[in-house]
Amino acid sequence: MEKKQFLNHVEEAYSTFSLKPENIFLFKLFQFDFSYDETERTCTISCPITDIMLNPTGVVHGGVYTFISDTAMGHLNFRFKDAPYVTLELKTSYFRAVSSGKMIATARYVKEGHQVSYMECEVKNEEGKLLCKTTATFYRFEKKK
Repeated sequence: MEKKQFLNHVEEAYSTFSLKPENIFLFKLFQFDFSYDETERTCTISCPITDIMLNPTGVVHGGVYTFISDTAMGHLNFRFKDAPYVTLELKTSYFRAVSSGKMIATARYVKEGHQVSYMECEVKNEEGKLLCKTTATFYRFEKKK
């Protein structure tokens, strides 16, 4: 991406972000596209792989894989739960490095509870090859009044 195009993209992401689901600055910067399957109870995020996601070796940084996974699982909770949930722990296993194309992260419940839920998210490329798998435990977080 050219410098001017990148700066325009950053400006657009900044001027349109809000602290609401799907509208966080980094979601806009990474061009996350959210979709939900009501029947399967999944959240899918797709986005192009861009230069700002790459580490010094030229492949997507592991933190980006974990970020998109955590975001997909968190937004699955936003969609299907009646209170906010926070991540208690998460683990990402990496299987394939990529430097171009598209990432598609799909989150689902493995064990859905009222207070605690265990979830998983698979991140694949546009060819369906598994890039990583993240598992996480989420906890119902209700602020005390």
